[in-house]
Amino acid sequence: MPRRKDQGSRSKDQPSVQDSYTNDDYGDYTQGEDTATNTLPDHLYLMQYCSAAFSPVDDSEDALASAAASWDPVRDWLHGHSVEEIRDAAEMRDDVGKTALHFACQNIPPIDIIDAFLGIAPEIVQWPDSFGWLPIHYACAYDAEPAVIKNLADTFPESKTTVDRKGRTPLHFFLGTLGTRNSNSAEVTLLLSNTGAAAYPTDEGLLPLHLACAYGRAEETLYVLLNEFPEAAITLDNKLRTPLHFVLSNANRKHSPGAVRVLLSQEKGLANSVGGGPLPLLVLAQFAKAGVNRSNPEEEDAVLGCLKQLLAADPKPTPRFFSALQRLPVFLRDKAVVTTSVQEMLNDKIAERFTTSILILDLYLQFVVLVAYVFGVTESQRLRSLSGNPEEVGFWYSSPLHEYSELFRWLVIGGMYVGALYFIMREILQSVSLAFMGALNIYISDPSTWLNAVYIFVVLAWATLVLLGVGDFTPFVYGTSLSVFLLIVKLLAYLRNVYIDFAIFSGGVLHVLGRLKAFIFCLIIFLVAFSRFFYTVFQETQYCKDAPPLYYNYIEDDAERHALVHEIQCDAYDPSPWCDHRRSFLTLFTMLLGEVDESKFFDDEVGPLAVVMFTLFMFLMVILLANVLIAIVTDSYKVIQDQRAAIVFWNNRLDFIAQMDAVANGPWKRKIRKMIGLRHKKKETKKEVTYGATSWGWMMDVLFEDELDGVYYYIYIPIRLVLIFFVIPFWFLAGAMTFGILWPPQIRRLFFTSNVSKMTEADREDALRKTQIESLHGQIDELRDEVLQELAKERSQIVQLRSSVAERKMEINNELKHIKRTVTMLFEQQADAVYMT
Repeated sequence: MPRRKDQGSRSKDQPSVQDSYTNDDYGDYTQGEDTATNTLPDHLYLMQYCSAAFSPVDDSEDALASAAASWDPVRDWLHGHSVEEIRDAAEMRDDVGKTALHFACQNIPPIDIIDAFLGIAPEIVQWPDSFGWLPIHYACAYDAEPAVIKNLADTFPESKTTVDRKGRTPLHFFLGTLGTRNSNSAEVTLLLSNTGAAAYPTDEGLLPLHLACAYGRAEETLYVLLNEFPEAAITLDNKLRTPLHFVLSNANRKHSPGAVRVLLSQEKGLANSVGGGPLPLLVLAQFAKAGVNRSNPEEEDAVLGCLKQLLAADPKPTPRFFSALQRLPVFLRDKAVVTTSVQEMLNDKIAERFTTSILILDLYLQFVVLVAYVFGVTESQRLRSLSGNPEEVGFWYSSPLHEYSELFRWLVIGGMYVGALYFIMREILQSVSLAFMGALNIYISDPSTWLNAVYIFVVLAWATLVLLGVGDFTPFVYGTSLSVFLLIVKLLAYLRNVYIDFAIFSGGVLHVLGRLKAFIFCLIIFLVAFSRFFYTVFQETQYCKDAPPLYYNYIEDDAERHALVHEIQCDAYDPSPWCDHRRSFLTLFTMLLGEVDESKFFDDEVGPLAVVMFTLFMFLMVILLANVLIAIVTDSYKVIQDQRAAIVFWNNRLDFIAQMDAVANGPWKRKIRKMIGLRHKKKETKKEVTYGATSWGWMMDVLFEDELDGVYYYIYIPIRLVLIFFVIPFWFLAGAMTFGILWPPQIRRLFFTSNVSKMTEADREDALRKTQIESLHGQIDELRDEVLQELAKERSQIVQLRSSVAERKMEINNELKHIKRTVTMLFEQQADAVYMT
């Protein structure tokens, strides 16, 4: 049997959530060519011709004409045989119970062929094959014309609720086919669902709405199904998936954003995990990573539309929700973090007591480590430098300051160890919390995780070296000097997560460095070229022969070395820069910074060439390249400030909130209790702790109350003074000492919440136009929803009326057929009587 392009083995466009409803479930029974032979009985030719016909492979004129011509043998056979012969052939069944009508229905048959079968042998529409499929099942599975499906359903109305061995009705097959020519017909959906089929689940718990969502059906189809069975929107299949999960598993389809909107308008709570099923946002994230073709704008817009509709439903800010946001691909995550709903969630979470206390503890401990590191390293360097002079070392340890120095040193070392231990415990708790949520890969791939690991290692290493006093002086000094840079980077990373200005700065620096790679490479080439020129020109001249020794070269003569040091200290040292490779390069580099001495280029032996090259260097390097550098930096920093600032900042905040919320509210506690055999505590609904919010609000009202007249104004003066100089400072200090725990919510929100970064005037105008267009689209969608709902109701009534008319018509046809058979029998009896006489 020739197959249509959308049949056969599973294609990459086929949803992974449901098996294909095609004949491939049961195998092919014919080969697609007319294999009839002279020995084939005549009544089997009809079945053979119906199975040999084929559906069009595409919508081209040639394909349609070829498919239409394949039915000509069927028409010729029907026209060349009597009614009784046609009835006998139509009622023939093969070894799996299929009739000629079954074969015809699986190849998108013309309406005249179906009418011929129904007019002569209407009872065969009630015959299932061995798999429970009626002819209407095949017609729906293979995307037959709506008129064909309607005639089959009108002939046998009970077929609309007839299920096969897997519990599937014709409606399941109609909505679960990969064909798109006829399967988006809302009228056929209404016809097949008006007798209750919309509420029939398969053996896998799949309602027709699940399949409609999985196969990207239009919004009108979803409205019809929801109108017939509203509970379908929240119905779970055997794998605890709602129809919304099926939409998001195929979010790149054209109608997916509309389907998400329709389902969420029916039940807003679908944006959260329902009945223990997967989180919808996580399903979208998993699909978007592998199933979106970024080179196709329509697919990308569809996925973005699904994300927008999902976030607009205000999902609950649970740890799994933030983890799912982190798992989104970059192009989706950047869009998600700048939406109003996500930013409000992050601001609410950052102002909670636990998150605020962690932020303040991080800041305190980083300062403790930094101060302890600086003092501990300085003290260790001093003692190491004295180790070569026993008299000085002995004097130090024999002095009255020895005991104080030891205490101070242990305090410093203790501060470094305490800070390192805190960050170790924090990282362990974060990793365990995320591991129990299945998000350990996010933790490992986060750059801040590796920065924290290096930070902890460096602090522990140098604290140990300071404590034991081991290691040579020079490596110790170099190592500690470089490590200070790491400690500062860690502090900047912390500030980047808290304040948007630091996010702009850090993002701008990284972006500028990325843009300056070519510039820096060219700059180094020019510096090397000019330094080699001046070095070559001045070689073997009296200028270089009379050059003083360079200060970084080792001089064995003590008197000469002391004299050189004296000249340097008295600013009388004037080396000849063009007589050494390194000095030549460094001199040109300092000239870029403004330290220029033109007298170094005047020499009689060299002539004017050095001055000419000096002039060229100043024009090319100082004037031209310096302005290019300024232009690159300004442009690059403006880009990060205008376009990427909010994305960088809110992405960093999302990473922090996801980790902290996993520690505070994640499932790790429940799972650990289960692992050690303790009973699971019944989850209690947590109420937001608002300690101090009312009191702080009252104090602000007292301080900023302007409408005070007469005696009330003077009564409030001492109260305000007490609040300003005593209550508020004490409360603020108490909160700072308790890591923000005693602060009211207003203070925490003041310090740690952030607004969306400022936009330019052009951006504001674009945003305003976009908002107006979206508002207009929303109004149009609402109007369309109302119209569709009204149309769905009216169509349902029309279909019911048509069904009643069809039933009456069938009754009349049956009566006419009965009369026809009776008359035929009378004529046959009369003919027999005449023959016998």
